[in-house]
Amino acid sequence: MKRAMWIGVLACLLAATGCGAVQRTEEPKPSTVSNEVPKHYGDDTFQPLDWEEAEISQVTVSRSQSIGEVYPAALGSFVNAEDLALFREAFRSAEKMTGMLDIGIPEYDLSFADEEGQRGFHLWLGDRPGSTGLYTYVNATGTGYTLSAEHTDRLREKIRSLAYTREQAIANGDIVAGLGRKSNLDRWKQFVESVQEGGASGEAHITEYTIEGQPIFRDLIYDGQAIRYTYDNRMDSFGTPTRVTTYCKALDQEGTEFSLSKCDSEGLEFRFSTAETEE
Repeated sequence: MKRAMWIGVLACLLAATGCGAVQRTEEPKPSTVSNEVPKHYGDDTFQPLDWEEAEISQVTVSRSQSIGEVYPAALGSFVNAEDLALFREAFRSAEKMTGMLDIGIPEYDLSFADEEGQRGFHLWLGDRPGSTGLYTYVNATGTGYTLSAEHTDRLREKIRSLAYTREQAIANGDIVAGLGRKSNLDRWKQFVESVQEGGASGEAHITEYTIEGQPIFRDLIYDGQAIRYTYDNRMDSFGTPTRVTTYCKALDQEGTEFSLSKCDSEGLEFRFSTAETEE
């Protein structure tokens, strides 16, 4: 018998499904696909990592933006032996799932470095303590591996403890805001031009910092037709962990003020001002 498959986020296709506008990263939900043959992306000769032999020297984490590739703007890296042992054991002991996954945008991308090079993974951890997580290889996203609840909780805590500084965000190309300062506003201008021209894809990643210096992320991905907007405050330890996504068809401008409209839902609003002086 097939085992029920669980994932952190399911794809919500606007035109085809008409499902709710705001997607939340909560507890895993069942997949709608039951095929026995895994769906692979990339190398047809894919081989899983030999966890017994692998000597991991570094694990780099980024916030995922798409399926099938590792987002290059890193949140941070782990290099000490204790942390590497945690990641290695969590992934080694994960249980391989049967059937073929139907997945949405992952929460995180991880790159494991060893003497043979880099291996990329997609990771879902959710927000509820005691729940199980999931990972896939970046180039084999049809096959999932279920993490234990204990390892899921520990990895979630470890990743959210990373210090993503303002300087790092600027170096990554984020449009950085907070405390009256803004950086990389040229990236915002390029994104606006892409949307206004129509048909040209573009993206803008806004990182705002709280008074305590903790980041809140707002990501906008334009595919030539609609803007996928994601709000993510899970690295703000003073807030309620939230990661929500909606799709909008218009970017409106009034002077230096921008907002999204014609969205799937009014439950997730976006407003951004370029009024402050750029650094």
